Amino acid sequence: MFKKFIYFSFMRPRVIMLVTLAVVIVSVIQFPRIKIDTDPENMLSENEFVRVFHHNVKKEFAIHDFIVLGIVNKSNPNGVFNVQALGKVYKITEEIKNIKGVVAREIIAPSTKDNIRQGGLGTVLFEWLMKRPPQTEQEALLVRNEAMDNPMFYGTLVSEDGKALCIYVPIERKDMSYRISQDIRRIIAQSAGEEEYYITGLPVTEDTFGVEMFRQMAVSAPLAGLIIFLLMLFLFRNIRLIISPMIVAIATVLIAMGLLIGLGFPVHIMSSMIPVFLMPIAVLDSVHILSEFFDKYRSLGGKRNTVFVVFDELFIPMLYASLTSAVGFFSLSFSPILPVQTFGVFVAIGIMVAWVLTMSFIPAYISLIKEESFAGFGMEVSAGNKSTIGRLP
Repeated sequence: MFKKFIYFSFMRPRVIMLVTLAVVIVSVIQFPRIKIDTDPENMLSENEFVRVFHHNVKKEFAIHDFIVLGIVNKSNPNGVFNVQALGKVYKITEEIKNIKGVVAREIIAPSTKDNIRQGGLGTVLFEWLMKRPPQTEQEALLVRNEAMDNPMFYGTLVSEDGKALCIYVPIERKDMSYRISQDIRRIIAQSAGEEEYYITGLPVTEDTFGVEMFRQMAVSAPLAGLIIFLLMLFLFRNIRLIISPMIVAIATVLIAMGLLIGLGFPVHIMSSMIPVFLMPIAVLDSVHILSEFFDKYRSLGGKRNTVFVVFDELFIPMLYASLTSAVGFFSLSFSPILPVQTFGVFVAIGIMVAWVLTMSFIPAYISLIKEESFAGFGMEVSAGNKSTIGRLP
C-alpha cells in the first residue's frame, strides 16, 4: 500500500503539490484566530484547589492586580519631593484615574491615601497625605516626612532613602495590563523633566514576557531553518534538492500551528516553542533520504530507480523513528500541566505530519527536477572517493 503511495507521489507530483499547498493554506488561514496566553496561572487547571482558593481570597478581600509606576529624581537633593515633581505626581495620578480598566478608588498614591496621625489629646486626624500639589519646598518635604513616619508607606509608597516614590495602579483584569501600561506611558510622556519613570508589576511583566517570547520565536525558528539549510548545502552541494526538506519543515510548522490555533487552543509559553522543535525534527527523514539518494544515484542510474530503492530501504526505519519520537512527545499529554500537554500532543502530531510529507512531497519534488540537474550528483561516491559526509570524522 505504502509503496503504491510513494509510486503515486512520484508519478503524480503536481497532485501532491496541490494537496500540500491546499492543506498549508487552510492552516495559515487559522492564524488570525490566534489566542495568546502568557498568564502562568493558566499552567494549572481552572479547578485546581490552589487556583480556586487564590481567586476566592482575592474576591473576599477585594485584592487587585497592580501596575506599579516608580518615579525617581536623581538631580535634586530631595529626590522627587520638590514642588515641581510632586505637582507632576498629582497630575499623573488624576489622569490615571480616567484610564478605562483602572480601579480608581483603590489607587495608592500620595494624593489618594489617608495620613492618620494624632491631632491632640484623645483625638485622631484623618487627612490626605497630599490633598493638593505643594506650593513650597517646606510643604513638599512635609509630605515626605509624614510618609516616612507611616510604617504603611515607608518602603512601599516612599523609598527608604526618601527620594523616590511609587504609584500603585490597580486594574480590573490582568489582560488589560499592556493597554493600561501604554496609556500610562503616554501620560508620563507629557510630564517630561528631570524625573525618571519606571513601569513594573506582575501583569506588565507577563505581557512583556509574552511580547518578547514571540519576538524570540520569530528569530529562533528562522535561524534554526537557516542553519539547517546551510549545513545541508555544505553536505549535498545541490541547492535544488535541499530546498525540498526546507519546504517540508516549513509546511510541517505551519500545519501543526494552524491545527493548534484552529482547534481553539491558546498559544502558551510552551506551545510557542513548537516551531523551534519541529523545524529540525521535520528534516531528519528527508536528510536520510537525500543521503542515500546521493550515495546511490550514480550506481543505480536515474532518479526514478534511485527514489524507489531508497524509499524501499528506509521506509520501515523512518516509520519506527518517527513513531517512537511522536510517542515520546505524546507522553507529555499525561502531565498535569495543561500547556505541557498541548505542547507534547502537537509536537507529536507535527512529527507524523513531517513523516507523511516526507513520504509524499520528497518523491514528488524529485520527480519534477530535470535529470540534467543531477549531473555530477554522487560522482565522488561512484568514483570510490568519500562523500562530504563520509569525510567527516
